[in-house]
Parts: sequence; structure tokens; C-alpha cells
Amino acid sequence: MSNLVVNTLILFIFLSFSSISQATLITNLTQAQLDAGDYSQAEDQLVSNLLGVNYIYYQGYDWAWVSPVNLEDYYGQNTLYAPSIQVNWKFADFNLLNILKTKLSLADFTDSNGNIIQAAEFFNSDFDYVDADNFKPESISSEWIAPDAFMASFFGQYETFYVRESSNSNHGPTPVPEPSTLLIFALALITLANKKRLFS
Repeated sequence: MSNLVVNTLILFIFLSFSSISQATLITNLTQAQLDAGDYSQAEDQLVSNLLGVNYIYYQGYDWAWVSPVNLEDYYGQNTLYAPSIQVNWKFADFNLLNILKTKLSLADFTDSNGNIIQAAEFFNSDFDYVDADNFKPESISSEWIAPDAFMASFFGQYETFYVRESSNSNHGPTPVPEPSTLLIFALALITLANKKRLFS
């Protein structure tokens, strides 16, 4: 087997396993601050270069698809944190939620490679995904459902979105997602490393 094939196979295996990692909440806060619900020192981790990767821009607001559930405590499996865990983010009020339900679609939260634009790892203790099949006006929410509310297990399955007023209305093009960039870069390095062998 040629050196190039072996290197490519090793790279593929590495990238496959690196994408199957356990979810880790992305925040600057300590576990003690999270447990106490003290978000006063929170910093916004959804920085501008994550536009088009973790959130979208529409009509002066940044919109983040943050969870496949809208229960703060999902039966001990996951904690969905308040939007203020990332400073400047908030629950969508009635008018903003109406924009989300009537003006935005699943296509708006899908990048050019077919990947869902979402920010679950910034707001959930364990969940790092959203459920694209539930992107329907009747299954979209922002405010949490109380765990003891009537039919909480049903309504708690709503997709949750948070918003913030955008600080930059001059948004550039959607960046290339990082895994694709890494793959292209790694393949280029392997090709360069094996250039002498390929052309000799």
C-alpha cells in the first residue's frame, strides 16, 4: 500500500474519531458559577467568526438554534442554560418569535454543505445537536417549559432559539465550516509530504 494511501487512511480515521467526542459546554464560567446560576461574569463565546457556523443574522438580530428541547432540566440528561450564560443573548419575545416562525426557515439555518447552523454546545450541558425534523412553526420556542407543566414531556421537545441584537450589520459571507477546512489542509500537507515519492 502506498504511503499516500496509508496517510489518507490514518487522517480519515483521526477525523472520524475526533468528531465523535463528548459534548462539552463552551463557556468561561466555572462549574460553581453554573450551579449557582451566577452568570454575572459571563462572556459571549459566540464571536463574529462563528456567523454562519453557529448562528445566523436576520433583520438586525443574531439568531441561535440552541437546543432540541426547551426544558431547563431534561430529566437529568441535560441542562439547558439561560441565554445569559453567553452575555447579550436573550429569550425571543413574542414579536421575535413570530419572525422566527413566519420569516425564517430550515434553509436559513442550513449552510451550503447541508450542515445545520446551531449553537447547542454553547447552552447545553450534554446535548450538542438540534433536531432538524422539528423545525416547524408549531414546534419552535424560546421560553422554557416548566418540568411540572401540563404535558411537559410533549411540549418540552420543542426546538429552542435565543436571539441577540446584532452589533455588526455588515456581516460578511458565511465562513467555510472548520472540519472541511481541516480536511482540505490535511490533504494538501499529505500531498506535499509525498510529492517527491509521487513524482519520482
